[in-house]
Amino acid sequence: MTMYFSKSDEETTKTLLARIFERAEEKNIDKVILPSTSGVVARMAFDLVPDSVRLIIVTHSVGFREPDEDEFDPQVRKLYSGSRHSLLTVTHLFRGIEVAFAKANGGVYPLQIFATALRLFGQGTKVAVEIAIMAADAGIVRTDQWVISAGGTNHGIDTAFVLKPCHSTDLSIFKFGELIGIPSSL
Repeated sequence: MTMYFSKSDEETTKTLLARIFERAEEKNIDKVILPSTSGVVARMAFDLVPDSVRLIIVTHSVGFREPDEDEFDPQVRKLYSGSRHSLLTVTHLFRGIEVAFAKANGGVYPLQIFATALRLFGQGTKVAVEIAIMAADAGIVRTDQWVISAGGTNHGIDTAFVLKPCHSTDLSIFKFGELIGIPSSL
């Protein structure tokens, strides 16, 4: 059953996390990929995650908003250190050097077009796809196994999919399995 959300907030995040973990156990999926800018989603997930699931938390890269700034809460980073879970802090797939060229020279580049197309299904869809590919590129998840990946619109998560990620060099093997939750304005 797909869940539909009218807002992206703490309540939606808790509801969707519960459904994500329930679905992971139903489908024997052992990896869940979540975005967390400040550490709030990462903290919530850490407190709720069942023993059968490993979390992969993808943070903003250092310098995402301000030079040399790490937006992620150091206490949450410490919580994850030494646990069975992973934190991934790297340049975002759709934000790398191409954004620097766009800012300096104007224009639109292929990664930005792809990101814009994914946003047609909501910001959370773009994020869920992006962080799944980033986790595959980092070797934290495999491309031949189903995972759950989530994304959000503003505050927390509001979108989640069961999917098989790909490496950024081969989009042809990316697979959507099912939609767990997504925003709706109906």
